[in-house]
Amino acid sequence: MAGTFFIMIACFTWALDTLIRYPLLGAGYSTLQIVLIEHLTLVLFVSPMLWRYRYVYRHMSISGFSCLFFIGGIGSAMGTLAFTEAFQYLNPTVVILLQKLQPIVAILLAYWLLKERIEGDFMRWAVVILFGSFVMMWPDLRQLGDAQWHYSDNNLAIFKGYGYTLIAVIAWGAATVCGKYLSHQHMPANAIMSGRFVAGLLVLLPLAMAQSDSLIAMKPMDLSLAIVMALLSGFIGMWFYYQGLKTVRAQVATLAELSFPVFAAVINWYFLDMGLTAYQIIGGLVLILGNIGLRMKELKDPAVVRPSKNA
Repeated sequence: MAGTFFIMIACFTWALDTLIRYPLLGAGYSTLQIVLIEHLTLVLFVSPMLWRYRYVYRHMSISGFSCLFFIGGIGSAMGTLAFTEAFQYLNPTVVILLQKLQPIVAILLAYWLLKERIEGDFMRWAVVILFGSFVMMWPDLRQLGDAQWHYSDNNLAIFKGYGYTLIAVIAWGAATVCGKYLSHQHMPANAIMSGRFVAGLLVLLPLAMAQSDSLIAMKPMDLSLAIVMALLSGFIGMWFYYQGLKTVRAQVATLAELSFPVFAAVINWYFLDMGLTAYQIIGGLVLILGNIGLRMKELKDPAVVRPSKNA
């Protein structure tokens, strides 16, 4: 059970970071600047780990390096930027709804690349979990029929909105599978995490230089908050995530990640005095219980838990 709970703890830290991230965006700092500062902070913080695991990095295969670069450069950096950019073109409900495709991407890629079997029991629990996720969104989905889906009638702008969203969905889904692949290769979780931050920074630096006009001086308090956010959701959150990923299949991990909106709703209720609806409570309970049920089912079936020899 620990693996699923560790991933849920990671989701909790990611939900907490919205209390800092959105005020920083509201203060006029660009997404690129905030994500860049996060990765700079994290690379400096994990530099002792980079030195400690230098032998691991030196002896990685080409496929291992490719996976590590994808996790950090595409999943962590580009996925986050693309997802945030999509909100400039599409109704937030549409973006979040399309984000629900992420588990499907991860499940299919895990089946194809990691040879993770898709059993009937797994699919039944997956349906329960996805159902809980959609119940949480139902009030927004119900209003979507009368709402404006796109902020512009320009076909190019609409294409960009859907394109950015799907880039994020594929990037995050594939990053989960790549992380599990490295885990199968017996790469230490802390080495994966540290390498992820470096790969993300290597992608973000050229983007920052190309868009230097979007970078502005940060107030000391805002900079301090950005650093706290990086250590909370970046270091602590990703540490729990990769510890959890060691013991669960990629298919299970991607469904556990759907607990993020549950924690986000609870945090908004507790810290921002935003009321919880019956749909959020019922859907959240179904989602969490579905993840627990799926993990208990897997623990009763050793053949499912054991990694494939082909992985």
